[in-house]
Amino acid sequence: MQDPIEKRLQDKYKEVPKWAEDFPIDQDRDSNVSRRDFIRYLGLVSLGFFTGTLGMWAKSLFRSEQVHNYKRMKIIDKEDLKIGESYVFEIPNLKEPAILVRLSQDEFVAFGQKCTHLQCPVIWKKDEKILFCPCHKGAFNGATGDVLYGPPERPLPKLKIEVLSDGIYFVGMERGELV
Repeated sequence: MQDPIEKRLQDKYKEVPKWAEDFPIDQDRDSNVSRRDFIRYLGLVSLGFFTGTLGMWAKSLFRSEQVHNYKRMKIIDKEDLKIGESYVFEIPNLKEPAILVRLSQDEFVAFGQKCTHLQCPVIWKKDEKILFCPCHKGAFNGATGDVLYGPPERPLPKLKIEVLSDGIYFVGMERGELV
């Protein structure tokens, strides 16, 4: 008895094409998966997913919280940053960008520069006093880092800074963590 696929190919092409010879399909064996085998495979895959999820959960339980010992770092001199301007700097050891904004004569704030939505860099808009994410049009309050509008759901991580007579220093994290 001739294979129905081979017969159909011969009727259509008058001979079996080269690709059909290189990749033969044995129709009798191709669809031979019993219900019992299907349920067995389904159970094994489900067990694999469950084991992976359980492993990740266990790892999160035993993971120790990373404690960062941030070293005090001078960011910029007070006189070099005018009122309403911003300055982008890199946090040492982490190689993470951050942004420092001078809001008034004696008020400085610093935040992580990556948007909490999809990690795009935020930019300071002096006229609106917001930190703006140009990727998806999200905005954060320039004084607090809280979300004003757009897709981000979490505020920007806030950096702890010290303002001294000789400059502005990064000393650690006040809220959140850098991503």
